[in-house]
Amino acid sequence: MDLVEEISLSYNISRDFAKILVEKGVKTLDLAQATFNPTIENLQPPSTLPDLIPSVERILRAVGKGEDIVIFGHEDADGITSTSIMLTTLKFLGASPFHYIPSKKNEAYGLSKSAVDYILKNYNANLIVTVDTCTSCVEGVQYCKEKGIDVIVSDHHEVKEFLPDAPVINPKIGGDSYPYLAGCGVALKIAWELLSLRAGWDILKIRQEMPELFIFAAIGTVADRVPLFSENRIIYEEGKRALEWYRPNFVKAFENLRKLNGYNIERASIEDLIPIVSAGKSTNGENSGVRLLMSTDVAEAEELIKPIWDSLSTWQNKAQYYLEQAKKALKMIRDYIVIYLPDAEPQYLGFVAGQLKDSFNVPSIVMGKREDGVVVAEVRAPYGFNSLDMLNYLSDLFIDYGGHKPASGFSMYERDIPELLELVESYFKENPFECIRLNHDVEYNYIEPHLFEELNRLGSVGVEIRVLFNSVRLGDLRQVVRKYSVVDPENLLDLYSDDKRVNVLLVSTVSGFKVERLSLQN
Repeated sequence: MDLVEEISLSYNISRDFAKILVEKGVKTLDLAQATFNPTIENLQPPSTLPDLIPSVERILRAVGKGEDIVIFGHEDADGITSTSIMLTTLKFLGASPFHYIPSKKNEAYGLSKSAVDYILKNYNANLIVTVDTCTSCVEGVQYCKEKGIDVIVSDHHEVKEFLPDAPVINPKIGGDSYPYLAGCGVALKIAWELLSLRAGWDILKIRQEMPELFIFAAIGTVADRVPLFSENRIIYEEGKRALEWYRPNFVKAFENLRKLNGYNIERASIEDLIPIVSAGKSTNGENSGVRLLMSTDVAEAEELIKPIWDSLSTWQNKAQYYLEQAKKALKMIRDYIVIYLPDAEPQYLGFVAGQLKDSFNVPSIVMGKREDGVVVAEVRAPYGFNSLDMLNYLSDLFIDYGGHKPASGFSMYERDIPELLELVESYFKENPFECIRLNHDVEYNYIEPHLFEELNRLGSVGVEIRVLFNSVRLGDLRQVVRKYSVVDPENLLDLYSDDKRVNVLLVSTVSGFKVERLSLQN
């Protein structure tokens, strides 16, 4: 019996939906159990991640010998929370770790030579542990080895042809953890194993004694927009529960600041905390968001949060300005968008690319420039489009690149932009983007109540499945969805009479069935 059949029989869902679950990363029956029963007991043990056990043993040796350890992260909410998870754990175990997060504004991605040299000069590190970064840092890891620094890579980004010559803890490489964990989910599992081996704690004891680890991980998981089901759903729900009874210093400071600014909502949610964490910026490797999350009392947190809070309004104004500049630069919309904004600061490119992708439903590449003159870009893609496949096609032009299928980035020299534009055009001629085909997981030409029962059940545990119903009577559809919660902000289900035949795209969500698209059958 294959896995699809086992999941179908074990959880009473159709083979179609079981097959989609497997395609979305539910690659074992244990992960199916974590999907349908997202409780902390079903979080997969750390040993299901590749290279984790020898990596943890190396970290514990460094702790025991008093070696200098640097946590090397990525400047976004996932990287900031991942870094904080590792720092919190290592400090509890008696280490005195440092952290280094490269600035998107003026530094190269990953373990650059300049970053390693700075770490050597200022921290004399024996061990670097990366979080949310460096699956592709082949040269950076080699340079560390030449300088006598051991490196452990923990990450969750897509895997290229060659891996660094170091242990690489990444669920996309293999093992039985959920392959779409965020970087902070990987960091949480490393922390779990460290605390298990050194303190004898199981995951329940960790939740009780160090709830901030789950809060950090929940923030990073939601912020990074990884699929919010299976192990990610467990991490998110546990973070929410932890926040109900435990308020870290940075949360108290955030809530106090909101009151001073006239907000009526007293208790912050996981989602509320994402912008303030994401706004953390790095100077000489030290990140203000990490310092905020690691604050030791509320007074310190309040001092740290004020400049971050103030920077948010500036960020929003600049982001909107760059978005308007991008829209003005658009001449026409084809299968894709490529825009170069030479004056745009790198930290705004992802926002602009995401907004263009959402507005026009096509892959969007937005380029800007670092302070050193290197062009950097962020890529955002609609559901079903593999942006990394496109970047692999273009890779001869890049200094470096990486990321996820829906969200990726690259750096290159400005002189190569004309050739990039030609190659992007060639790529889409060879691989035309068909957004209608890519926008759904499965399609049916009939309405069956049991399909909606299964979809509703999957949606309730965070599994979003996009179902296209072709040429179905609108009255039949209305009748079957009447017993469920329906999210239909544009009132598409009310457009036509019951006898009309329509094509409808429905998405299963935790809030109910979302009506994403509806049109009359031609």
